[in-house]
Amino acid sequence: MVTRLLFNEVIRDVLGSLYDVAALETHPALFSVVRPPAGYSGSKGEYVARLMINAIEQLRPTRKDLPPSAPEWRPYLILKKRYMDGIAIQDLAEQMAVSPRQLRRDHHKALEALTGILWSELYHDEPIDSSFEPVPVIEVHNEMLDLSETIHGVFSLVRNQFELRSINVIFSIPSDLNPVITDRVILRQVLISLFRDILQNAFCDSLTISCDLPESRVGVTFAARTCSRPEDSAFEGNVDEFTAVKYWCERIHAQVVESLDHSGKYTVFKRTLWLPRPSQKIMLVIDDQAAVVNLFERYLSQTELLVIGVNDPERAISLARHFQPALITLDVMMPQMDGWELLQLIKLDEKLKKIPVIVCSAWDDPDLSKSLGASAYLKKPVTQKMLLDAVKDLASLPE
Repeated sequence: MVTRLLFNEVIRDVLGSLYDVAALETHPALFSVVRPPAGYSGSKGEYVARLMINAIEQLRPTRKDLPPSAPEWRPYLILKKRYMDGIAIQDLAEQMAVSPRQLRRDHHKALEALTGILWSELYHDEPIDSSFEPVPVIEVHNEMLDLSETIHGVFSLVRNQFELRSINVIFSIPSDLNPVITDRVILRQVLISLFRDILQNAFCDSLTISCDLPESRVGVTFAARTCSRPEDSAFEGNVDEFTAVKYWCERIHAQVVESLDHSGKYTVFKRTLWLPRPSQKIMLVIDDQAAVVNLFERYLSQTELLVIGVNDPERAISLARHFQPALITLDVMMPQMDGWELLQLIKLDEKLKKIPVIVCSAWDDPDLSKSLGASAYLKKPVTQKMLLDAVKDLASLPE
């Protein structure tokens, strides 16, 4: 069931992508709350864009005698100029001759009016189309991600906007940063929202992105610097623009912490995205076939094991050292390095040798696998019962 809270958060999140059809069509929750009518065959992203533009136009005052400076015009003008014309909050406040604080209050009211119009249009008291299958509101699909590569990839989408505003962006993230486990789509949405929020603050002259690595989590800090100390900073209390970031962070058990630092002539506003290191027991599946990883993930979906796949045997050792999995499954027939070589390397490694390894192979070689240190052997194709029976004791899973 779609709640009004979720609906409001998703609408606010996608408003900034009103003319980016690709971003709309790949949004992780948009089409769980905004569903094109039955029989619609066009672009879903274009449908949503038209829907929201029409809703904004409904906020235009109908009285002919009202001057544009009248308060009744503000909801329409704020949303049109902000999202249809792409004007930054700070610039918009100057155009409308109001303080940024006042503009934020009016902006909040305008968003409430807009979501009210859309909610009444989409969720009025008509019978629900029974042919439409229920859609899960949020589906989180954890996978192993290169955090540095992901941040650089998202930044490439907004690089031109930073260059147009002459904001100098400095990366201080190690290229060999260990991977994280999270949902790729949602993490990218969080990063896009963070970059977008920073872009809305016209007084920012530089942005430094750095990384902190305490034992239990990974922190990515976005430090936006300005030479001035505006008392009514657009960063301060910018609730509506930042709500989406916090909402998506909750979906992946992440957190954003804010701080403000006055140092000399500079003011530095920091937002740190904290990503958790996995608390679940991990099973590392080393197999060059993605289908096997997906199959094992489904087989173990009702257990406490978090399945992480790796298809490159040469990366498997470093990843195993990083994640310290409770269990490893190992395919024998792989390119670059066969499973027997990899099994020997695991058992010779001081940090890995005590981790139970299950060898999975189409060949009937249980004796060889045991002699090389494997804890169990499964002949492919592996069934769910075979895998559950093997991992139950080795990973100390409850009955």
